[in-house]
Amino acid sequence: MAPQDKVEFVILKLTFLPFIHPQYPRITLTRKKHSPSGSMTQVRDWFDRIMSREKSKIPSNISVRYCEWNITSGNANLFTINGYRFDKILLILGEEAIHWVYYQNMPLHRRIEGCGRLSVNYCGCCLNNQYLKIMETVKGCLMKQGGRN
Repeated sequence: MAPQDKVEFVILKLTFLPFIHPQYPRITLTRKKHSPSGSMTQVRDWFDRIMSREKSKIPSNISVRYCEWNITSGNANLFTINGYRFDKILLILGEEAIHWVYYQNMPLHRRIEGCGRLSVNYCGCCLNNQYLKIMETVKGCLMKQGGRN
């Protein structure tokens, strides 16, 4: 097997907007060389902490890229945990684990953070077809934990 010279972290950002049809979300893909933490004001501290942990697992001579999926959906079921609806969800699909945070648009009260070594198969280039399965797996994990924050 050839040595790896690049690592691409897949970041999935979901936003709830009630006027978007649940069956037809708006999906965009952006590939970046620099960290997208500047656009994550409410969860920048969490994102930086997780990324520093993930980057420490790879050698320093390997270049890092970011594949950022932005999905805006009107599907309230994706954003509801134990009867409480969140505005945004951020997932980092790392080398060994998936990290997630559910949070509100405004920096207040409730936020659910977690991670798990979930058996999820995905491809960074066609995540628009696979994100619902990933979200279902994450939600299943949260329901087993009781949706702790």
